[in-house]
Amino acid sequence: MKNYIFYLVAFLFLGLNSCQDEEESASTTPLGLTKSSTLSSLVSRVSQYPTAIDNILDGQDCFGVVLPVSLTVNGTAVSVNTKDDYQTVRTIINQYSNDDDVIHFSFPITIKYKNYQQVVVTSQEQYQSIVVACAPNSSFCEIACIDFNYPVVINAYNIATQTPTTITITSNTQLYNFIQGLTTDEIYSIVYPLSMTKSNNDLVVYNSNAALQAGIENTIYDCNTVLISTTLSEIMASGTWYVSSFINDKTDETYFFNGYNFTFSSNGTSFAVKNTTTINGTWSHY
Repeated sequence: MKNYIFYLVAFLFLGLNSCQDEEESASTTPLGLTKSSTLSSLVSRVSQYPTAIDNILDGQDCFGVVLPVSLTVNGTAVSVNTKDDYQTVRTIINQYSNDDDVIHFSFPITIKYKNYQQVVVTSQEQYQSIVVACAPNSSFCEIACIDFNYPVVINAYNIATQTPTTITITSNTQLYNFIQGLTTDEIYSIVYPLSMTKSNNDLVVYNSNAALQAGIENTIYDCNTVLISTTLSEIMASGTWYVSSFINDKTDETYFFNGYNFTFSSNGTSFAVKNTTTINGTWSHY
């Protein structure tokens, strides 16, 4: 029994962000962007391999598990072939509150790091050693609600050797590793206009660093809305609830719900139980 007020929990939770925006701790130099520039970090988060979206499987964002993969959770075998199958795993985990909810992979599996490096994992022991070696989860995970349209042209300059270079980027892998591979002697500039595509297929065009940074930062809210919605579903489906207070237009109507225990399933069904009375229903959130 969870001794909370659902309405208060939902209100407070919707104020949280899973993958946060970043305060600008570093800025561009007068000559161009550096590895530590805020925009460089945002571009890296857009172009990296997504590693947090599958946390229901591996519990961390150091790497992602390459699909398809077979696993067992709470004694149930599941084939995860697409991202849509993550919900199947969530449903099984949320079904009962007294099981271990541990994911057991059928090895071998392939994992992929943010820089797109792949590793074939052949045993539970090898997998566990990789997990232990990972850094703690970061607040700043991938930005998966917008994608770059390639090619992207970059003008780079090495201050130490005074060497200019023009690079044509053709993939997320190349863009992410270009930024991560920059040294303290290297700066770069992006050739505009540059276009990106949002998850709803809207095409946006940017003509400056400031516009690109603002555009990516604004998109983070859309990504977080999806993540928050998913996590709220997990919380609601994780146990039994009761209404300890319900005020309707300044009128205390808590007594309507006295004695009822509410259960919310991840598939959208719900039921309220009071003694021998059971009321079936549905639920949703926005």
